[in-house]
Amino acid sequence: MAEFSAPFDGSPIATELQWSRVARRWGLDGVHTEDPSTATLKVTGSGTTTVSVAPGMAFVNGFYYHLDATKNLNVPANAGGAARVDLVVLRASQSANSVTVQYKSGGATAPPLTQAEDGVWEIPLAQCTVGAGATVVTAANVLDKRYFTSRGVIPSMPGSGRPSAKHTLKIEGTDLYVGDGADWKWLASAGMKPFTYTPVWTAGTSTINWGFSSKNIGRAQVVGGRVDLTIQLEPTGNPAEYPDPLEVSLPPGLPATFDHRSLFKWNFTSGNGEGSAVGIAMVFPTESQSKIARLRYSMTNGSSSTSVPNSFSVFNNQPFNIRSGDVLTIDGSYWLA
Repeated sequence: MAEFSAPFDGSPIATELQWSRVARRWGLDGVHTEDPSTATLKVTGSGTTTVSVAPGMAFVNGFYYHLDATKNLNVPANAGGAARVDLVVLRASQSANSVTVQYKSGGATAPPLTQAEDGVWEIPLAQCTVGAGATVVTAANVLDKRYFTSRGVIPSMPGSGRPSAKHTLKIEGTDLYVGDGADWKWLASAGMKPFTYTPVWTAGTSTINWGFSSKNIGRAQVVGGRVDLTIQLEPTGNPAEYPDPLEVSLPPGLPATFDHRSLFKWNFTSGNGEGSAVGIAMVFPTESQSKIARLRYSMTNGSSSTSVPNSFSVFNNQPFNIRSGDVLTIDGSYWLA
């Protein structure tokens, strides 16, 4: 077994392969640009016997490449009876000690890239199609195939970040931004993976026991500043009647905003012949930010079009006697405090 580490005094990086293996950890193969719409190392056909490659820089198998002026490449004539698909590539060669741009002829399909870690390594710049019997490549017959590479994610502090860099990511605290060249646009904020908790059901100051082995599960996920929540209750008992409306706890440590009443939808299905119903659940922030304080259902005070609509709270025994065989589901999302 052999171990290698470098660079140290007496243990330098001594071969091109060692350098390639180290440098490949610093950056991916590709054209150096923050904006794929630029002409950096872009290949152009103009209906002549050559294609042109614009100036630019790139990274190929850990090796640096810089073209400081436009370079023209000859297009081999296609004497065949069918169109030929070619490639323009950047080729790093450890035997030639160079990275160069090359025109690579193919056939009915594009030629494969050569990618030998310790020899020749190619990445594509463009695909060119040469018509049957033709010696030229038109602009329409050049397909851009460039790989792109740039810097990694930029760390930043609020109020002191660098100017926006196009197509670059920035981390500021737990927030992720992307640059458009003029400003940093918010993409996402850190959240929490999906988790479960056991909701606590109450009526006033009383805790409700729905029965041994009842299914009482809350499933939540934090996405940025919002919590997605589903609560499923399937009792196995028949609790006593309580004089206060039904309430249920939100996930621990994730209180709802005080700014408004967060809303959820609820659905009840009876396994005891009492039918089903849907309604709205809500958080009353002035009462508590850590629980759903009311489950409401709509009714009217009459049967005419002028009857005043109203909503009523769900109790554990009204309008249904919630017990074994029934299913109550609450689903929705709310903003964090």
